[in-house]
Amino acid sequence: MIGKRILAGAMVALLLAACPGLESCAEEGQEAPAAEGTEAPQPEKTPEELAAEEEARKNAIYEIIPDSNNLPGWPEGPKVHAASAIVMDMESGAVLYAKAAEEQHFPASITKLLTTLVALETGEPDDTVTFSEDSISFLEPGDASIGMLVGEQLSLNDALHAVLLASANEVSYAVAENMGIKMGGTYQTFIDRMNERAIELGCTGSHWVNANGLHDDQHFTTAHDMARIAAAVYQYEPFQHLMGSLEYTIAPTSLKNEPRTCWQNHKMLWPENEYYYEFCRGGKTGYTDQSGTTLVTMADNGQMRLAAVVMADYGVQAYEDTRAMLDYAFGNFTKVTIADKETSGDIETFQDEGAYVVLPAGVDFTQLECQISTAEGAAETGHISFDRWIEVLTAPPAPPAETPAEGEQPAADGSQPGQEGTDGTPAGAPADGAQPGAEGAADGSQPGAEGTADGSQPGAEGVPASADGAVPASAEGAQPGTDGAAPAGADGAQPRTDGTQPEAGENGDASGNQGLSGTGENPDDASSGQDGADPASGTAGNGENDAGSGSERAGTIVYTYAGQEAGHAAVVLNQSYFGEGSEIEWTPADGSKRKSKETAPKKLGGLSARQMIIAGGAAVLLVVIVCAGMSRRKRTQERKRRNRKNNGIS
Repeated sequence: MIGKRILAGAMVALLLAACPGLESCAEEGQEAPAAEGTEAPQPEKTPEELAAEEEARKNAIYEIIPDSNNLPGWPEGPKVHAASAIVMDMESGAVLYAKAAEEQHFPASITKLLTTLVALETGEPDDTVTFSEDSISFLEPGDASIGMLVGEQLSLNDALHAVLLASANEVSYAVAENMGIKMGGTYQTFIDRMNERAIELGCTGSHWVNANGLHDDQHFTTAHDMARIAAAVYQYEPFQHLMGSLEYTIAPTSLKNEPRTCWQNHKMLWPENEYYYEFCRGGKTGYTDQSGTTLVTMADNGQMRLAAVVMADYGVQAYEDTRAMLDYAFGNFTKVTIADKETSGDIETFQDEGAYVVLPAGVDFTQLECQISTAEGAAETGHISFDRWIEVLTAPPAPPAETPAEGEQPAADGSQPGQEGTDGTPAGAPADGAQPGAEGAADGSQPGAEGTADGSQPGAEGVPASADGAVPASAEGAQPGTDGAAPAGADGAQPRTDGTQPEAGENGDASGNQGLSGTGENPDDASSGQDGADPASGTAGNGENDAGSGSERAGTIVYTYAGQEAGHAAVVLNQSYFGEGSEIEWTPADGSKRKSKETAPKKLGGLSARQMIIAGGAAVLLVVIVCAGMSRRKRTQERKRRNRKNNGIS
């Protein structure tokens, strides 16, 4: 019997060896295990399951408590759908609301705010921007563009309007390339300057590799850094003028005889739009598949000028989040003038006596911590002049360019240099009142490159190709409306006069792709930055508040509350502030200059150390002179006594 069992087992083993494809049966109700090193195939998820997962993810992010809500005595701020968000006072640098504000994200088209800042500080409005092959060849279907051709030329003024309003990616590249050449280098020179400028503004979590914000894994920033950049660019009056119009028309060029019209796509600037916000003065939108929706908004209610930033948000939800954050900030915080409260003996004067901190109700100035630091290097005394920019930007508008005959439609294949929507209608003339281009179809479906009818966040691949397969015109240059009606007053917006102050010692605080779409959950620009902002505002801050009006004792005092910056001020420090070993140059009372490491300007009893040494030396010299005089007098008297004695003896 045992032999038969052994024989049967051997025959089964032999049979299995001869048939490698034969599998043993699993227990009923169980699947056969997958071969070692392979994974069992997963069933594809249904659209409903995918939508449910996405909704769960959005809800989880929404439920995250803002960091600022955890501060003692801080008013409770709203929850937002954005993964990162911040509201910052642009003049003082005070952070009023923060949710993961130092977390790094892809910026998309809000990159163009930094591009504009560096371009304004480098060029003049009538500088020529020439379009090279490199500035155009990188474009892919769905990228925001105004259809520039190799060899075409624009003025820098026209180009920056296209960058900020139409979020044109090829124009952003061309601006960077031409301004880089003006710097004495190349396109990369401009990118390097973007990184340097960000560091100068105090940015700590950013790295920039292009001028338009098209996705790159090494191109990232934080909400706080973007607020710093927004504050810095907003201080410049030319920027406010550039964004002070809801539309801008670029005249025909030598290679294109049709005008190009760029439309403002930040919905909070259009009075007819449901997302209109009365205090909004400008901003920039962005979107890529990797970044999600990004949005920067500048707002001014007459009391405070705020920068609000949301990153990794969801389509038009970004506008709702931004409104909630701005309403919260305007309603819960007040300004407190520093000079009225600060009693530190280290401060001689404040450069700006109106410098302030922003505090919530219930937090007293005495609860703030402060840190004083000296300015690095000599304090700046001048600032960039924008007289030529203002002259150009405030000049009377040129006569309108000749328009095509009635009923003549521009080609949808890119031959039309203007901004047209994906349906082929020119951005400047929606045929039926529907929102053109990226702003969204009248039925609420997502338009342009990123639009989908169900409101989900589409990527660039959602752009319908034109009949001949050409790259569609910029989705973001289209005219944003609210309910399909063309926005009124597009050409009548008047810039205001409210520049902002840069950060003391840091020149202030404030890229990208598709903007926010019209009515769905998608941005206006497809896979590239879209829409610009219109800070219809005015005079620029002086930008040179850094320190002490040229004083060699310039410094900065920064106030914080529970780790949150509440404000800062540029100051002139008393000589008593500097200790032994300081490298700061100082000017003693006698007007001569010394290095503090030679004689530290430490006050002792009201006199500096050098003055004490001089006084001590004078005292010693006086004592020596007095002692010498007394000794001489004593010797003279002694001699006289001896003479009288000798005379008496004789």
